[in-house]
Amino acid sequence: MPKKRSVSLLLGLVLAVLSVYILSLPALSQEEFDTSKIPKRYRKMLQNKEPNLFGTVMTARPNSSAIELPYEPLEACEVTIQETKQKFLTDGHGAFYFKVDKPGQYTLLVEKPGFGVTTKTVNVPKGGGAGQCAMVSVILNKGALPSFATPGSTMGGQTAITPGTAYVCLASKMGQGAPAGSSSANKPVSPTTTAYTQMLLLGKGNPFGIANTEASAAQMPMNPTSMQDLSGVLQGPSSSTSPNSIMILNGDSPGNPNFKALTSQPFWATFNAAGTRLYVSTSEKMIQIYDTANENTLLTSIPTGGIVTDLRLAQNGNYVIATIMSAAPTVMLIDPVNNAPQRSIILPRMRTGEAGQPRAAVMNREGTRLFVIMGTSSSGELLSIDTYTSMPDNALAVGANPCGMELSPDGRFIYVANAGSGDVSVVDAWTFQEMGRVRVGVSPQRVAITPDGSKVFITNKGSDNVTILNGQNQSPIATVPVGRGPVGIACTSDGSKVFVTCTGGGNVIVLDGQTGGIKNSSSPMPNSTPWGIAVCP
Repeated sequence: MPKKRSVSLLLGLVLAVLSVYILSLPALSQEEFDTSKIPKRYRKMLQNKEPNLFGTVMTARPNSSAIELPYEPLEACEVTIQETKQKFLTDGHGAFYFKVDKPGQYTLLVEKPGFGVTTKTVNVPKGGGAGQCAMVSVILNKGALPSFATPGSTMGGQTAITPGTAYVCLASKMGQGAPAGSSSANKPVSPTTTAYTQMLLLGKGNPFGIANTEASAAQMPMNPTSMQDLSGVLQGPSSSTSPNSIMILNGDSPGNPNFKALTSQPFWATFNAAGTRLYVSTSEKMIQIYDTANENTLLTSIPTGGIVTDLRLAQNGNYVIATIMSAAPTVMLIDPVNNAPQRSIILPRMRTGEAGQPRAAVMNREGTRLFVIMGTSSSGELLSIDTYTSMPDNALAVGANPCGMELSPDGRFIYVANAGSGDVSVVDAWTFQEMGRVRVGVSPQRVAITPDGSKVFITNKGSDNVTILNGQNQSPIATVPVGRGPVGIACTSDGSKVFVTCTGGGNVIVLDGQTGGIKNSSSPMPNSTPWGIAVCP
């Protein structure tokens, strides 16, 4: 056998071993590894060849269950180092490798027809071979690149607006100076909302100023092949898309969404019961109302006087509920028939004496009781309010820094995501007693429940995954790795899909509502951060 062919086969074998090594890692949060862990028979060859940049390209496995490997190798992807123009086609293990002469930061351009284009930045250290090498994993999911709408245009009809269509709030990432597209950037902001506003406008970090804590063993993903980085930066005509937009996508083909350009940054959204009106909170302290049945025309705007931290429709459909962070914390109830505020409920201080801020609110199906979570960085409280008198009648301590909540479809259980304590408080809404707390991931944010109440999904922003609970006994079923910084989450009315917004990766992951496995993913948006999401009923 010619020597060149022998070396080539040996390199292929080494890359196969490295692929297995990559998949055996609990998380790919580091881009360097010690090649001393590679079997000894390969080290000499590595030292002679001196490759110092290894990697794999993976793709989401269609309809995988939560306990199966959610990714599979992607063969024949072209990987290019943009700075050196070196190219490599991935093998059957999805693996590639390079010899980079100078250490430093490099950008990999990864592409394959039908799978779009992604970039990945990697730091190549000194050494190589048997020393320190750079290792990187890239996720490239199937689907065409997004078709970009002209700023200010309405939908071109490419995405059919049907039940199950998701509307995603894309807020621009702010660089130096004022945030793009926000006319409120130069207006004075109340000191009580400054930190929260800045976190939102920056498009990074935790929108509630929560510091991530170390995950305990109970918080770590149940799937040992979890991957933290699902996306790079989309290479495409991004300049033709307004960074402040509503992205409209179909869960079966999220690679080709449409966009509704906005003039300010949107953060949270919800529909009315018929799906004909979309309510969107913005950085200008407004709730904008759009006619989804008529090319998403803006109908009216409602001033809120503060930053909206959550926006949802009551279970009985009679109110749109907005929790508002301000000097006078408020819950606003909006009449979805005339799209006007019906009343505003001023919230008291927490029973601890702290001036907490409202994070979310739900209403029971009868409309007689409003439940509001309030919190600080170190404490949390669930408040019960009589809707007839608008007066609080009870309060219950929950975990630290609650961020999101949801009421089970039968009205029995309230699930509160406590970001500061890394758990979920399960409250019996009928007796108003905390049944217990379930450990989930790091910095849990939002909650979604399937219509039959069988599964509860919680986004864990700090650990880049989604925890799934059994809705009958509240026990953990699985932890599914998704993109970086998952926050927003919403379930379709038939329970078949669950959409997750990844604030760090800039994309939306679609989970199977029954198995919890990854079904699909949108392409990442380079200039925007996805926050809230609403699904057309």
